[in-house]
Amino acid sequence: MIKCVIYWKKCDPEAIEQIRKKFNIPHYTTINGESPCEVDVEQMQLLKQCEARGFLSIRDKKWCKKGEVFVW
Repeated sequence: MIKCVIYWKKCDPEAIEQIRKKFNIPHYTTINGESPCEVDVEQMQLLKQCEARGFLSIRDKKWCKKGEVFVW
């Protein structure tokens, strides 16, 4: 699993929901529009295609989860 942060660009909310479902990205989003996630190595290439199409940006930021709380 690869830990990364997704920055959601302004696009159709339905497209965002489909991406979240496909990659199992939690619905947690910061006020800055970022969602921490863990993506399988095999699926990272497909996520990068979503980035190339302008739906999101993949950011390399460190985060961890303590219980139900995300820590940056």
